[in-house]
Amino acid sequence: MKRTILKICILFVCIQTYAQDEVWDDLPAYADPVLIGEKLVKNYLASDYRHFDEIPGEPPYIVYPETCTWLGALVFSEKANNKALLMDLEKRFFPLLGKRKELMQKPNHVDNTVFGVIPLRLYMLTDNPLYYHIGIDFADRQWQLPKSSASDSIKHCALLDRGLSWQTRFWIDDMYMITAIQSHAYFATKDRKYIDRAAYEMTVYLDSIQKPNGLFYHAKQAPFFWGRGNGWMAAGMTELLKNLPKDNKHYPRILSSYQHMMRTLKSYVNKEGLWGQLVDEPEGSWTETSGSAMFTYAMIVGVKEGWLDRHEYAPVVRKAWLALMPYINDNGDLRDVCIGTNIGSTKEHYLNRRRLVGDFHGQAALLWCASALLPEEKQ
Repeated sequence: MKRTILKICILFVCIQTYAQDEVWDDLPAYADPVLIGEKLVKNYLASDYRHFDEIPGEPPYIVYPETCTWLGALVFSEKANNKALLMDLEKRFFPLLGKRKELMQKPNHVDNTVFGVIPLRLYMLTDNPLYYHIGIDFADRQWQLPKSSASDSIKHCALLDRGLSWQTRFWIDDMYMITAIQSHAYFATKDRKYIDRAAYEMTVYLDSIQKPNGLFYHAKQAPFFWGRGNGWMAAGMTELLKNLPKDNKHYPRILSSYQHMMRTLKSYVNKEGLWGQLVDEPEGSWTETSGSAMFTYAMIVGVKEGWLDRHEYAPVVRKAWLALMPYINDNGDLRDVCIGTNIGSTKEHYLNRRRLVGDFHGQAALLWCASALLPEEKQ
């Protein structure tokens, strides 16, 4: 009798495991992450360097939404083992060293310094020392006092004395930008100072701006839980936890904040299975796809890494990924991406924002999702 019960229990566990794996493995053909990822990368490669979509004309340099999309394309192509795409993505860097050198970023601002992830990623793919030296300079200078006015130097010195980057602003998108470049520097050098200082920086941000419900206001003077703003924090914590050695003293604190945020996000899923322009108003605001994709990415990784309960969160992820598919057009452009948004004093400021198609904020986040959904054996 005991053996029979044991066999039944083992069978039940196997069935449960199989059913959970099916959440990832039986996606319909139109939602195949390889298909979606390749379409997005080819879409990106088909375009020239772009400015912010809401600003007409040529970009003065590579702006951060393009950096994030470029990085997403590199990570996807590497994980999918698509060497042709990787070669084309590397070739996109070549003009920045010559005829388009004016587009090369300078590490003079948190949104600009994140560009260093591209040469560092290329270095890890090719072992070309040129990429290493360009990228590591960006990472190092994020913690080095710049030449600036005396008043700025006082403020910057105060931040550096606290062990923080002089580029610290306590804006919600900072924690993706800083985490991305410092994590890549850690992997390129194997020097833990990069990832350790990013972890400390994250805890200071969390202590300063995370609200009791686990979410984040757009700014202190803008008490609204804007979707993409919260998406940057979700993605930033995800990237850091994924890369941070578990013996780092800040790991438990960051994991707890991440899990708190994910629980709250799960409670605010709208009828489509996505999230609204204002996260805490799923019925009163339109579905915003860039923030939704960022949240989906954070949950995919959380389930795979064991930070989130698979039974509880995997169905949320599956529904969200499938719900994003109708928002992608035949060219691989994601629609209903909120235009770049400065802080506002009313809900209407956020609810009335223009919606873009193919904006890099959305393209990047979709690529992150596609990469995370690929089977681990394709790494």
